[in-house]
Amino acid sequence: MELVKGKTALLVTDLQNEFFRAEGTTYYELIAEALEKRNVPDHIEDLLKAAKENDIYVIHSPHFFYTPDGQWVAPAGEIGDYLLNSPNHFVFRQDSIELDGFAGSSADFPERYKPYLKDGKTANTSPHRLFSTRHNDVELQLRMRRIETVIMAGPAGNMCLEAHMRDVIEMGFQVAMVRDATAGGVNDEGDGYEAAMVNWRYLAHGLWTTEDAVKRMNALSQ
Repeated sequence: MELVKGKTALLVTDLQNEFFRAEGTTYYELIAEALEKRNVPDHIEDLLKAAKENDIYVIHSPHFFYTPDGQWVAPAGEIGDYLLNSPNHFVFRQDSIELDGFAGSSADFPERYKPYLKDGKTANTSPHRLFSTRHNDVELQLRMRRIETVIMAGPAGNMCLEAHMRDVIEMGFQVAMVRDATAGGVNDEGDGYEAAMVNWRYLAHGLWTTEDAVKRMNALSQ
């Protein structure tokens, strides 16, 4: 799998405080150990930095819930219901057109990532409400840039990131997943990170380390 200048994008999901700090819901607790074990926050920044330095498109798919989503009565699945019913309101914003209370909240971007995500070049898409790209504009942003190959990373490896991966592959793009720039929780059935790696090995066109991905991105400018 080769990267092509002007045809490659870095697609990242869920780069929000909710996924990287203890404040907010208890979701962070599910992945905190995996984040630290693989140095995920630093690796994600390494990918963002390399993308910006080599003029590679960056697409960010955030996860927001708004006040009216509290009207939902249909079940959102086990983890969806758990997060939606959290007393601290998972990745919560008042409204899609209001930013009151957003700055510094669990839904806001970590300060270390803001220079990359708010530089006027990154495409911060409309939110995915549950896991996949089905309800946002990730595909539009990729298609309108004539992207062919996508490098992917994000903290929720076995959920949002994998759901995005499956969608993007079925849209017809080549996809490389970055194995040490993601995490996963553990439950009675096993380790979500390991489950993601098994699936990614079957489905993705490439399964890279951050070091390998950065080298490949840097090579586009040589």
